[in-house]
Amino acid sequence: MTAGAENARLAAFLRAESDRAAEAALAAIFDDATERLLADAVRRGLLGSARGSSDAEDVISETRVRLIRRLWAIRSEGADPIDDFAAYVATTATRTCYAHLRARFPARTRFRNQVRYSVSRHADTLIESVDGVWLCRSTQLRAAPAKGSLQQFLDAPAPFLSTHRIDTSKPLPQLLAALLAKLDAPVALDRLVDALALVLGIADARAVTPGHDDEVHALERVPDPSPDRLRALSDREELEALWREVAVLPVNQRAALLLNLRDPDGGAALHVLPATGVVTRADLARLLDIGVPELDRLWDELPLDDLKIGARLGLTRQQVINLRKAARARLSRRTR
Repeated sequence: MTAGAENARLAAFLRAESDRAAEAALAAIFDDATERLLADAVRRGLLGSARGSSDAEDVISETRVRLIRRLWAIRSEGADPIDDFAAYVATTATRTCYAHLRARFPARTRFRNQVRYSVSRHADTLIESVDGVWLCRSTQLRAAPAKGSLQQFLDAPAPFLSTHRIDTSKPLPQLLAALLAKLDAPVALDRLVDALALVLGIADARAVTPGHDDEVHALERVPDPSPDRLRALSDREELEALWREVAVLPVNQRAALLLNLRDPDGGAALHVLPATGVVTRADLARLLDIGVPELDRLWDELPLDDLKIGARLGLTRQQVINLRKAARARLSRRTR
């Protein structure tokens, strides 16, 4: 479907005089071309995890539901329009895939967040998106690695690390820098994660499905606002009580706290919360005093640094830090 055809079909749906006519126009939007685009985007999103690939049809269905909900919201509630439908399909599929993998495979997802954060922060490594795929590479000036070294690592990660005397006991950023310096080409983030997880013994004991108590344990690893307290939380009532206290913080304190909230691996702690059932994406949007579409746009950028939070709030970096400290102190007092 061309962009012009997409716009015409979207316009027909939005301007339909009745819901029955709108339903017919909606069916025209989800033609064979759109369904192929949707399926391809989901399969790309699950490519890095064989664990998730068997669930592709479920993820495709969930993505389709999200898209249809958004279109009806635009029609009935006047939500922001979609400028590029094909791009929006791809973005929604990517987010749905990530949510699926995060809920089903929390250990791998935490490790993926840790790897991504480590590569992005180390001076000698870089992560960048190329054609929708996150690639990791070394930025060191060095002699060219042996030809075929990337494939050798992916085929047999443990022997490769041993042969090149890469110490797996090193902190992860140093381990990744040493490894990437030995590869002759950038490596896809998900393939890197799967290979290293195999070596380091990181695995999910079983898939977690929504509604299981296992999901609540993810909150025990959230470092804000009080690590010991969060690790000690043992039941849902206490978790809900904590988030009721978060909800009554001043809005700027909530934003300073939540937008920067990190798990121990440096990833976004907010990504875990909707899977627990304690708080939904819509709840988070209300806590941040923004709309769900705006939260969706921010989701993959989380956690935000203090400069970006300050820019959103019209505050200095130090003011953001002070707001977060005040939020932590209040939560600590009221949940003690």
